[in-house]
Amino acid sequence: MQAFPRSLLASLCALCVIFSGMLCPTPARAEQADSKQALSKVRERIEALRKDIEKTQTLHDSVRTELRDIERQISKLLGALKTLNRKLANEQRKLNTLHQERDTLKANLATQHHLLARQVEAAFMIGRQEYLKLLLNQEDPAAVGRTMTYYDYFNRARAQRIAGIKVDLQKLQSVEQEIVAQTQALNAVKQQQLEKKAELQKNSRERTVVVAKLGKELQSKAQELKRLVEDEHRLQDLVNRLDQAMPDILTAPGTHKPFGRLRGQLIWPTRGKLLVSFGTRREGGRLKWNGVLIRAHEGQEVHAISHGRVAYADWLRGYGLLLIIDHGNGYMSLYGHNQAIYKETGEWVEAGEVIASVGKSGGQNQAGLYFEIRHNGKPTDPAHWCRGRPALARN
Repeated sequence: MQAFPRSLLASLCALCVIFSGMLCPTPARAEQADSKQALSKVRERIEALRKDIEKTQTLHDSVRTELRDIERQISKLLGALKTLNRKLANEQRKLNTLHQERDTLKANLATQHHLLARQVEAAFMIGRQEYLKLLLNQEDPAAVGRTMTYYDYFNRARAQRIAGIKVDLQKLQSVEQEIVAQTQALNAVKQQQLEKKAELQKNSRERTVVVAKLGKELQSKAQELKRLVEDEHRLQDLVNRLDQAMPDILTAPGTHKPFGRLRGQLIWPTRGKLLVSFGTRREGGRLKWNGVLIRAHEGQEVHAISHGRVAYADWLRGYGLLLIIDHGNGYMSLYGHNQAIYKETGEWVEAGEVIASVGKSGGQNQAGLYFEIRHNGKPTDPAHWCRGRPALARN
């Protein structure tokens, strides 16, 4: 039996390796696919949880349902405005660059015209006689050579200047057309921005009316206390169920210091004045504050205190637009009464990253951020985790 050549055998082995690689996904790809599938399942579970909580919190609660819908819409509008503002700034930068390019081209054209004028003047100074006439009148061969060289030099220089001017004029025309198109694009974005702002103002007016209705419903301290107890129980239930819904298998990319070892090193989520401290008695002394309330300017940025994954980003009765970040090992941070939320469930965030803006959602009359840190569902004092005190907000 004839043996296979070694080179052919090596080629067949190589092909087998390639095909096996195509048929069997690499461990990295398989791991990525598993991670995406797991994240999709987590999002489904949290969405089901959100809908379940929504059913219980909106039962016989039409005013709060109306408030929730308006504040959700305001959050979406602010998110759209944030995107439009970024786009507007980008378009404006492009327009500024085009204007600079136009100014440079105009300066180049002015220089070219000036040089061309000097060349024409120099040719005039050499003599008014035509090229052929000068050539025929010259008796000295050296003088004839010099004259031809001068005329050739000036003719070539003039031709180059004229060609340069033509190119710059074409560029200038192209830039001018691009400026017109860019200006139109900029104006279109500005119009979108104006429309969103008008819609936002309309929703804000509607919110004011709904908050007034809500205030009329809570006419007694007993009603207010009952509402607070219900809201607190609802938040506790949400945190407990989120803790079960966020599996440990969804590990963060890269290496990060465990949250439990960051005690006393974390940043405060926003600048402002600490209105309410952790553990302070509230509403007749039957309840305590499980977090802190930071008074801040409406629209002010809210930052993630540490690396983690967004576990919840939606409206919750009593806390308005609420964002919860899972930091792993049973640690979570909560940010309530936001004006807008800029992150979605399942997204990773880094320490210091902007995740929301300060507001007064949830029926509040004063802008501020409600902030909690929890470990295994139990509230813990944020002052023990964050450095110093929240810095005073600037106007």
